[in-house]
Formats: sequence, C-alpha cells, structure tokens
Amino acid sequence: MKKTILAIAIPALFASAANAAVIYDKDGTSFDVYGRVQANYYGEHDDADGELVGSSRLGWSGKVALNDTWSGIAKTEWQVSAENSDNKFNSRHIYVGLDGSQYGKIIFGQTDTAFYDALEATDIFNEWGDVGNFYDGRQEGQIIYSNSFGGFSGKLSYQTNDDVAVKVTDVGQGVKEDEVFGPDVKRNYGFAAAAGYDFDFGLGLDAGYSTSELENKTTNDKGNKDEWAVGAHYAINGFYFAGMYTQGKIDNDNTGWDGKGRGYELAASYNVDAWTFLAGYNFTEAKNNTTSTSYEDQVDETLLGVQYNFTSKFKAYTEYKIQGIDDRDDEWTVALQYNF
Repeated sequence: MKKTILAIAIPALFASAANAAVIYDKDGTSFDVYGRVQANYYGEHDDADGELVGSSRLGWSGKVALNDTWSGIAKTEWQVSAENSDNKFNSRHIYVGLDGSQYGKIIFGQTDTAFYDALEATDIFNEWGDVGNFYDGRQEGQIIYSNSFGGFSGKLSYQTNDDVAVKVTDVGQGVKEDEVFGPDVKRNYGFAAAAGYDFDFGLGLDAGYSTSELENKTTNDKGNKDEWAVGAHYAINGFYFAGMYTQGKIDNDNTGWDGKGRGYELAASYNVDAWTFLAGYNFTEAKNNTTSTSYEDQVDETLLGVQYNFTSKFKAYTEYKIQGIDDRDDEWTVALQYNF
C-alpha cells in the first residue's frame, strides 16, 4: 500500500515526510531536506534498569525536470546513532533515477524491494511490529520500476550480485542461513514483484512475491529463498485495519537442507484529534530439516500504543510489547520525537 494512502488513514505516523523543508523549488527543480530527532526510554517488565537512548534520521530528495514528461530524481536517508552507539551512520535509502509521470518511475540504488509493498499496510507502529514476516529489509544494488493507474499499483525490483548477503533475514526469525548454507553466504541475484488495488470506499488489497539465489562462497552450495504475501487494509472514519499472511522457504540444492516459515500480522489504529491509539499482533513459526521436524513459534507478540501530536512536527508516544513466548520479557518504551 502506498504511503500516501497510509498517511490519510493515520496521519500522525508520517509527520517527517509531510514536513520536509523545501530548500529550492523553481522551474521544475526542487530540493527538500527532512529528518527527525527522538529520545526513547526503554524498559522491560519486572526490570528496574531502564535505558534512555537518543537517535536521529536525516534525508534529502531532489528532482529536476528534463522535459515535459521526464524528471531526474534522487534521494538519500541515513539513521544516525547516538554518540556511544556502534554504526554511527546506517544508510536507509540511497538511489537515483527517472520519473516519467504516467510512464512510471525507475530508480537505481538501495531501498526497499518491491516485496515490501505487500507488507507495508501493517507496518504502522513507531517502534515495534512488522516482524511477522521474513522480509530481507532494504537492499542495495537494485533496479526498481513502479507505476500506478487508477486504483491499481505495481512494482518490480531486481537486485544484482551482493558479495556479502548481510541483510538476508532468518526465515522464521530463528532458522539461520548458516544452518542451511553454512557461513559466508552471498546473494547472486534477487527478484520481487508486488501489485495492489485501492477501492474508492477505503478497502485495499496487496500481494507480493520475492525470490533470490544464495551461494556459499567456500563450498559453492547454491539454493533459493522464496516468499510470498497477501494482505488487505481498510480505513473509515478515523479507524484503520490491516492484515497480512506470508510464507517463506530457504533451500540448499546441493545438500537438501531447507528451512520453512509462515506468519501473519494484524494491525489497527484509531485517530481522533491529536490522539492515535494502536493495537497489533505479530506471529511466525518455522522449522528446518536439520534440527527439527515440526513448526516452532519464533514470534508471538501483542502490541499496544498511544501517540499524541502536540503539533504536526512534535509528538510523544508510548508502546508496549507483550511477549507470548515464555522465555522472553515484555518490553515498553516512552518517546519524544521532533520532525522537520
């Protein structure tokens, strides 16, 4: 689902993009800067020791008209950690491309794959959520084409060779690639596709598929990770509801080892004046034929949240994560966030 539709349903959650500072906008050329600064206090149930953590995010986007139809576009966005944190700058989106209006958009670089379009509708929390799936996260080296017509939207993405597949997520949040392929795994290529349709009365439907070829650089064992997802969302009178179901699988063609997972996410929000109330549930289960023969729960989380917007640029929120797996503690956070 498109962020513009989400912003209508739950406007308080996307303040930073909406409040981007326009540095230059003239004769078809524009340049915007945006970002946020926030401080979170994190705690766990029955644990008196909490932690106050600061973080910030900074990005810019540019556009220049080439003719009446085509424009050159670019975007960068970084997550900036606090002084004593590791990985001070983490790149989120870095791409350049062409916007052809009715002919669609094509970009080159690092961002979310097309598969994320099938997951986006349930990704509405400030802090947690979005873990009832097996998505690899933002990837570098991509070529992405997207277009929309009426209520239809579609996207295709292709990822070139990535010598270190560091962002490949575990199927089921617990079935490791090294259990299937051994250590030192690279991605030879990746492909994803997504399609959606938004009805005029607030209902939207989404579906996506992703596949990538993985290879152990030492043994040359090869195989694939495949996943698919379907979802729906509905917005009416300040209420928003979304659900998603997905399955994923990793196969090693040389050894016959594999890992399988399935999961789903539910999310809801209600927005009234400056207040937004959120609730959600994430669940995944997984198995691999090297250590288990039956599915085991990997994620079982109930999420609750409240957000208050002092202005369009400044907000406070609190979220609570209730763990359904016995050996994991409940978690909570309280935060202040400034957007520009």
